[in-house]
Amino acid sequence: MTATCNADPAAYAAEGYCLFRKVLNTGEITAARVELDAMLGNLPVRQVVYKDGEHQEIDARPEYLTEPHPKHPFWLELCRHPRVLDAVQSVLGLDLILIMSHLIVKRPSDGLPVAWHQDNTYWHSVQGTDVATVWLAIDDTDRANGCMQVIPCTHEGYPEMEKVSTGGDDLLGLTVEVTSAMESAAVCLEMDAGSLSLHDSFVLHGSEANTSGRRRAAYTMRYANARTVQVNTAEHWVPVYLVRGEADNPDYIDIRPGKPLPEPIS
Repeated sequence: MTATCNADPAAYAAEGYCLFRKVLNTGEITAARVELDAMLGNLPVRQVVYKDGEHQEIDARPEYLTEPHPKHPFWLELCRHPRVLDAVQSVLGLDLILIMSHLIVKRPSDGLPVAWHQDNTYWHSVQGTDVATVWLAIDDTDRANGCMQVIPCTHEGYPEMEKVSTGGDDLLGLTVEVTSAMESAAVCLEMDAGSLSLHDSFVLHGSEANTSGRRRAAYTMRYANARTVQVNTAEHWVPVYLVRGEADNPDYIDIRPGKPLPEPIS
């Protein structure tokens, strides 16, 4: 496994990912932890999640805090944070839409692994390849507590790899077949809280179980180029938000800086 992480946005197109250090400051991360702790304190007993290729009801786990942004203004505000959007713009361009988000919390010594996968193959309402996921570290993250890992360059040609069952207890229940040579090229994206990575929606990525005594919390925010990617809002399960630049689709909700946020969805 290589130790060098790409931190050059100019290399993102070739590598399929890029690391941005210290995007949020200590105060902003503290505020995020307060909001997250409040959500964890209200975790339901049961949740409906998408796992093993279908929706199913399971005992609630903090890895499955999906789509908090339409319901909680704090997370939607974070999704349009200028420094976050500056990082996204550096790889996707000026015209940006927010299409999804997900809080993934791995409890100490209990956090589920996430098998190798591609993001965009799960989103049939999203058409286009200029899509990227922001992975924001809310806690310090390293290999022991299950940091993000990517296999560089696996997005080349935008192949849609066939999903197979993991046969184990993990977040998705599905994976793709990865050769030993591919796996040996994986990069661990160890980060301090407040740093983030961006990865292409077709690049292979995943994370190991949290075997440490520390929590590992991250917030993923998914963006697309508003000019080159189309989202079928009739099929998409959450609203699509215009966060920077321009877009032609009147169904996108405009929350560019200076615009009021919409009322939370209950």
